[in-house]
Amino acid sequence: MTWVVPTELEDAVLAATQAVLGSAPLAPAKLHAAVIDRSQRYTSDRDKLAKPMDRTADLAARAAFFTIADAMKIAIPLGELRGRGALPARALRVLDLGAGCGAMGLGLIACDVAIEYVGLDRDGDALRIAEHAIREFAKARAIEASVAVRSCDVTKEPFEPTDLVVIGTLLNELPTAHRLALVQKALAAVGDDGAVIIIEPALRETSRELHLLRDTLLTMGAAHVFAPCTRTATPCPMLERDDDWCHEERFVKLPPHTAEVSRVTHLRDVTIKFSYLVLRKAATPLVEAGGAAWRLVSAPVSPKGKTEVLGCSDVGHKVIRLMKRHRNGQTKLLERVRRGNVLVIDTPPNAERLEMLSDTKLDVVDTSAATERA
Repeated sequence: MTWVVPTELEDAVLAATQAVLGSAPLAPAKLHAAVIDRSQRYTSDRDKLAKPMDRTADLAARAAFFTIADAMKIAIPLGELRGRGALPARALRVLDLGAGCGAMGLGLIACDVAIEYVGLDRDGDALRIAEHAIREFAKARAIEASVAVRSCDVTKEPFEPTDLVVIGTLLNELPTAHRLALVQKALAAVGDDGAVIIIEPALRETSRELHLLRDTLLTMGAAHVFAPCTRTATPCPMLERDDDWCHEERFVKLPPHTAEVSRVTHLRDVTIKFSYLVLRKAATPLVEAGGAAWRLVSAPVSPKGKTEVLGCSDVGHKVIRLMKRHRNGQTKLLERVRRGNVLVIDTPPNAERLEMLSDTKLDVVDTSAATERA
């Protein structure tokens, strides 16, 4: 399955960017250089994260490439929440913290969600792009949407009651001391039928920080983790070794302009990658299977004579293995799974791994299918 970024979303963002910044920073050579610069600062040069070579060009890159390429990230946790009936069945009151150019709001519209949207960010120009783009995209999709934006420091701003708080690629940009307090404030703003969605880059450092935040919140009893974990215990098994971390990766089809920028810069080519955490006050599990539910945290690999994939559940982080001699119409499903699927398996693991046998019962759950578009 492939997540499709609608062309109308791209059109709305490009028009909004040009209206706010003019056409000069959207010239291909300048835009491509700014996209590469921003990518390098987010990955290998994170000490320069707040020091773009040109702030206007950087904002153009954020809007005209990263916002469009990243918009469908919200669709995965949203699909999981919808699939479990874990959001109110009405136009959602949405508070977008660190809204930037509106990627998360645009993603919600792309999933045909009616919203009462409030975006908060320090960058007034980015918010103007977000406001214009979300309104125009909602109009193009015939989706009900009210849009308000406010320039502020989200760590100090009071939050009104809301249904859904989204925190997209913000926590990693904040001092460590501010992250927990911001998430606690977000949780206080949502009701029992609401949720907080946190999305972070799929980097080792930023993902592991999110795993640590998960453990802290669970230890405090401050929230229930709805997704991506089927595991309710602490600690997160990914923290046992320094070189482990959990992230999502899904195929994506980009619209024409963004696809061309991707081709030239070699970024965001066919997949979107990110780490995420969905928090709720109510203890609704992602799937009703307890310790038998395994979240896949790798793609399957097939060394000679077997198929293996890494899974995480209440009993730990284990290799799930199918030997060729046990392959049949049921167990061969393991060969077609992908990272992010949930497997419900009736066989308990041993100390090292979960061995699938010929009589093992296996169910593959695509928890985000409620919002996925092929």
